[in-house]
Amino acid sequence: MVPAAVLLVLTLLTGCGAGAPAPDGTAPDSTAPEGADPATLLNCDIEVPVERPERIVAMFQNGIEAVLALGAGDRLVGAAYLDNPLPPGLAADFHPEQDRPVYWPDEYPSREEVLRLAPDLVVSGFTGAFTREGLGTRADLADAGADSFLFSSYCPTTDGGTQESLGAVDVTFEGVQRDLTDLGRLLGAEDRAAEINSGMQATLDDVARRLGGVTERPRVAMLNAPSDTGELRVFGTGDVATTIIEAAGGVQAFDTIPGRQRTVSAEGLIAARPDVIVVPACCGADTGPEAAEPLAQQLRTDPALATVPAVRDGRVYTTTFAEVSPGIRNADAVAALAARLHPDRMG
Repeated sequence: MVPAAVLLVLTLLTGCGAGAPAPDGTAPDSTAPEGADPATLLNCDIEVPVERPERIVAMFQNGIEAVLALGAGDRLVGAAYLDNPLPPGLAADFHPEQDRPVYWPDEYPSREEVLRLAPDLVVSGFTGAFTREGLGTRADLADAGADSFLFSSYCPTTDGGTQESLGAVDVTFEGVQRDLTDLGRLLGAEDRAAEINSGMQATLDDVARRLGGVTERPRVAMLNAPSDTGELRVFGTGDVATTIIEAAGGVQAFDTIPGRQRTVSAEGLIAARPDVIVVPACCGADTGPEAAEPLAQQLRTDPALATVPAVRDGRVYTTTFAEVSPGIRNADAVAALAARLHPDRMG
């Protein structure tokens, strides 16, 4: 039974709930393919034993938030990287100042540091954790006694692959909900995963209802901090950011740029002619959307961008990286962006 206060916070801040139905009306089921061992689930083509872990390490914001939201904060022994503040209802279960969990805020932990914590499950929101430059491949971790789970928006083509070698990943909300269902099964938190998913789905359904019949869909560019060359990083297609844009009643302005690691010049931004620009703030446990204001203001005041519709019409906004990474915040991110794109429908 989920405490009422926790459930209220999750409902308000993350839009919680049960697995979304598949197009044919059945419940999604990537966890147990026909003929698979029911004691395992398939995650990025790797079988993971369904054994309630007692020592969990979580990597990246969305991995940490998922573990906390599923009620496993008391089993979290290590965590790395928060891009933004945790929602208040989850922050109460995160106590790095008491060394629970051991927390690496700015530096990626070494394989040795993580294994020293003797985890039996490592959860990661992004591919980078499971590379030879990171913690090792998932097979390496299994050999060391640690199972692993990766958000399926970032399944690599082979174990140990980087974000530059992603497979045919699923960046739908159904995929995110399936991940939460699977992780809930691993953690022995199926009911809590169902609550989170049903709340997310209720929010998505409400936005879809409000936007029913919308024909004018603004072109949306989602941009991150400048790269070392001064270009802008683009959240492009093949990323959950595009799913968020489309569900919010927009169109991806960079529909020919895949993934979130590509860059674009000022000329490329001008050519894309976005009606709305969204700048996610990153990275740090105290980094709220206001941290993206310097870049947003730079875009608003750059004379070279004066003819870009979003700049001309004063539609440059900020958000957080946590909201546009696959995870428990995605439905709320859709509602927030829809309110920007279609205030007449969302008021």
